[in-house]
Amino acid sequence: MYSFAAIAAVSVLAQADEASAASTHIVRAGDTLWSISQQHHIPLATLKSMNNLTTDRIAIGQTLNLAGSPTVLTTTSTAVSSNRVTTAALNLRAGAGTSHNVLLTIPKGQALKPLKTSGKWSQVTFNGKTGWVHNDFLTVTATTAKPVAPSTPKSTAASTVSPTAQSTSQTTVNLNLRASKSTKANVLVTIPKGKTVTILKVEGSWSHIKYGSTTGFVATTYLKKAAATPSPSQPATPSPSQPATPAAPKEESVNQSFVTTANLNVRKGAGIGFALVTTIPNGATVQATKQSGTWYYVTYNGKSGYVSAGYLKQTTTAPSAPVAPNLGDAGAGNTSVEYVVNTPSLNVRAAASTSSAIVGSVKAGQTLRVVQTANGWHQIYIGNTTGFVAASFVKEVPKGSTTAPTWVSGSFDSHTFYTASPAAIRAQANDSSQVVGSTLRGGLLNVVGETATHYRVNENGTQGFVAKAFVTQVNGQTAQATRLATIAVAKKYVGTPYIWASSSPVNGGFDCSGIIYYAFNQAGVSIPRTNVANYWAGSYFGPQLDKSFVPQAGDLVFFENTYTAGPSHMGIMIDADTFIHAGTFGLGYNQISKEPYWKSRLIGYKRP
Repeated sequence: MYSFAAIAAVSVLAQADEASAASTHIVRAGDTLWSISQQHHIPLATLKSMNNLTTDRIAIGQTLNLAGSPTVLTTTSTAVSSNRVTTAALNLRAGAGTSHNVLLTIPKGQALKPLKTSGKWSQVTFNGKTGWVHNDFLTVTATTAKPVAPSTPKSTAASTVSPTAQSTSQTTVNLNLRASKSTKANVLVTIPKGKTVTILKVEGSWSHIKYGSTTGFVATTYLKKAAATPSPSQPATPSPSQPATPAAPKEESVNQSFVTTANLNVRKGAGIGFALVTTIPNGATVQATKQSGTWYYVTYNGKSGYVSAGYLKQTTTAPSAPVAPNLGDAGAGNTSVEYVVNTPSLNVRAAASTSSAIVGSVKAGQTLRVVQTANGWHQIYIGNTTGFVAASFVKEVPKGSTTAPTWVSGSFDSHTFYTASPAAIRAQANDSSQVVGSTLRGGLLNVVGETATHYRVNENGTQGFVAKAFVTQVNGQTAQATRLATIAVAKKYVGTPYIWASSSPVNGGFDCSGIIYYAFNQAGVSIPRTNVANYWAGSYFGPQLDKSFVPQAGDLVFFENTYTAGPSHMGIMIDADTFIHAGTFGLGYNQISKEPYWKSRLIGYKRP
């Protein structure tokens, strides 16, 4: 972290903490004369001379004389008055032993005032933290000066440029302060945009800086020169009372739509130190409902959290050229009709497009408060904001006709649902309604519709409702159930990035044929891993069906001449027009009829 010599010293701190006697060294496996001379800070020539060595060869178990090594502190007293100086970069630990946590690393050459000793350990205070250091790496000094802030040691690395005096810079973004010069190193603190930091030295593309009482490394490209540079006698060091992490800004309510400008992490809190919730792909539209400093609270694909404002671009959620606007709020202002969800679950999106971000969902039978209708989309109220739902999944019913629970008619696989034990069939979709029948233990159900809480069944002429809590859905029992199961698997990973040649979520995402392989194997269908061309031309998934074929949910769709000539892309249909696939911006949805790119490249379909 400081210089080549200091880095070498840090690399042997594990042994340095446990160094036994300072006067001798017993050779261990892996030791060399050079490493021993570095560990004990004795020139190689001097070490050879003290031990009458004419070559660099040493043997395991050999005892080497270390006369002239750093002075060792006496450990018989508990109180120490004289100052000490570190002879290497030295770990400050929470207790007197190497099993204790490292609080920080003290640079070589720092003056310390021991408070007390315990065996080979001394208690000291450095940079506001009190802990224990090993005595073998302290030497007596005549100075009585108080410990000072870490100085900038000289570096032997060719890429290091040390300023002649400590200068100051300002952060241009929210910037991670890391423990070492690597994006994989631990983040010590996140420095807000516009904060002033002290430059200790510049090392290639990294700067060693001090912010508050914390020192570490940041990418130099995100720093700009401060307006004034303090003189060497007046370093721009914040007072010890200044907190390393600024107080959290006040959270405010907002209602603003944005488009992401990069693949963007969603976190549980307003800061980079919080756990990751999900990742939003580049170009997705999100709706922000809260703002905390430079972070916005958004919802994407049913998951909510905070994203950095630096990767958002403002947009609008108003529909373009609305047609046939409703008379105000259909939940109250429209006196003739109500709008009811006519599908088990319907996504609410930030804008009138299937590629827009999902900001929530509504369930079967739910009455919607519609603001206006445009181009096949309803703009509706959801919570304290608005969103968009596809009008084709919403039915208009006479005002007041939704007092009783409504249900969704449709195609349900009779081999997909069963009850593990007898369950009541009720006249209406509520648990207090009259019991009109009972299901059989382990019996398969003939499901003909559903509400948010109940399935509508027709059992041997008895029609009624069974609570979903008593019903188990089995995937893979029939071909149709399997096809629906693959959709369910793929939907779990909507928003994950496109990863070339990946067929597993452990890699962080999928490519287009990889998600097909994963979804079918997870749904119980064992297929080999191959590419799009082989899936299309081979016997996999049955015969080829031309593009005039009308697909259903679970059918596979194939495209040609995308990134290469011939069959080169594929996805899973979730209805007759919309498909889910791993595209350039990650796993998501597209519509064939409304997007010329996909329509012009469509080859055909297969029905697994």
